[in-house]
Amino acid sequence: MNGENIQNETETKTICESQISEHKMNILDREIGYCRYGKGQTNFLFICGGVGCYKKDYPESMLSAYDPEAVTIICIDPPGYGTSRPPDRKQEINRCKKDAGYCTKLMETLELTPFVVLGWSEGGRTAIHVGGQGKTLVSHIILLSTSTQVDFRGDMAFKGMRNTTHWLPTAKESYLQHYSEEFLREQWAALCDVVAIVYRDLGGRFPSDQVLSSLKMPVLIIYGALDRFVLDPKLMSNKIKNARVEVHARGGHDLHIKHSRWFAQITTNFVKETISPLIANKNGGVKIK
Repeated sequence: MNGENIQNETETKTICESQISEHKMNILDREIGYCRYGKGQTNFLFICGGVGCYKKDYPESMLSAYDPEAVTIICIDPPGYGTSRPPDRKQEINRCKKDAGYCTKLMETLELTPFVVLGWSEGGRTAIHVGGQGKTLVSHIILLSTSTQVDFRGDMAFKGMRNTTHWLPTAKESYLQHYSEEFLREQWAALCDVVAIVYRDLGGRFPSDQVLSSLKMPVLIIYGALDRFVLDPKLMSNKIKNARVEVHARGGHDLHIKHSRWFAQITTNFVKETISPLIANKNGGVKIK
C-alpha cells in the first residue's frame, strides 16, 4: 500500500468518526443509548439483532457507506443490550413489541420524524412493530435478514446453537468485543428458548407476523442467498400490501457489513423511488437527493 492510499484511508476514517456521536437519553422508564451519524434530511432508525448492539451490528465501516450530507442515522441499543444497560435484557415472546415503544419515542424526542426504520435479524421483527405502532411517523420499513416465522429446521438449529461454550472462538469473537462470556451465554440461551416457545406454542409465528398485513408503508425485504438463518421471504412479502424483495447473490446473514456499499445504495434508492401514502401530504420527511 502506498503513502497516498494510507492517507486516503486515514482521511476517510477521520471524516467518518467526526460524523458519529454517541449519546444516552431517558426514554419512557429507562436510559437508552444510541449513536448518530450524518446530518441529512432523510431520517433512519437502525435496530440491532439478537444479543447485539449498535457498535457490533452497525460499525463505522458500514455507516460510512452512506452520504452523511443526505442522511441522519440513529442506531439504537434496545433495552438490555449494549449501552442501554443496566438492567440486562429479559428475553420474552413480546420483547420486540415492547422495544418498539422505545424506538418510536426516541425518534419523536429527537424530532426526527417521519423516519425510515431498518431492523437486522431480530431487529427486523422490532421494526415491524415500530411500523405498526408508529403509523404516520414511519415512512418506510426495511427488513434485513429477518424472518417472522420459525419452522422445524430453524427450531432445531437454534437448539443446536443454544450452548455458546460449544461455539468456535471465531463465532464468538464479534460478541465478546462488547459482552462478557457470561452475558453472551445467558442471553443467547434465553433467546433460543424464546424461539422454541414460539415454534411449540405459537405455531412458529412470532407476534410480528400478525402485524404484516396491517402495514401500509412501503417495505423492503433484503436477504442474502447464502443466509442459512432466514426462511423464504415470500412468507412475509405475500402478507404485505407494498413489498419489494432484494437479494444479494453472495450475501450471508451479515451482508450489510460485508457488502456495505451495495447495501447503502439499495436502501437509499428504495427510499428515493417509493412514496409512502402515510406521509405523502406532509411537509418535510423523507428526501434523498
